[in-house]
Amino acid sequence: MIDKPCAIILHGERPKSWNRAYAGQHWTQRKAEADRIHQLVRGYFDPDNVQPFTVPVDIDIYVFFANRPLDADNIPAKLYVDALKGWWLTDDDRRFVRSVRTVTDVDKRNPRVTIEVTPCGWKYE
Repeated sequence: MIDKPCAIILHGERPKSWNRAYAGQHWTQRKAEADRIHQLVRGYFDPDNVQPFTVPVDIDIYVFFANRPLDADNIPAKLYVDALKGWWLTDDDRRFVRSVRTVTDVDKRNPRVTIEVTPCGWKYE
């Protein structure tokens, strides 16, 4: 059981924009991108030593771009959340995930995606 905030940092990751998917990208390309993100996120976990949260969580996805940052609403948060299912999340419905927020910024020296998962009601002291 996880009872405190946890984070994954995916160094060098640059998500593709939702605009690309909606602009007529073939479904096989969308699936390939989802599979790539799932493998990247799941590579972070030790499959023999992972436990899901047992309470609802809030998820924050911070994307730091080296240049040309995407708009926050163009970050495909769903792909990262789906990759957590079966690992930190039992599922991604409202019983397990209360909110998902995306934040975009620039960090020329260290582009990355950071996924923070915080149990609802957690108080930082």
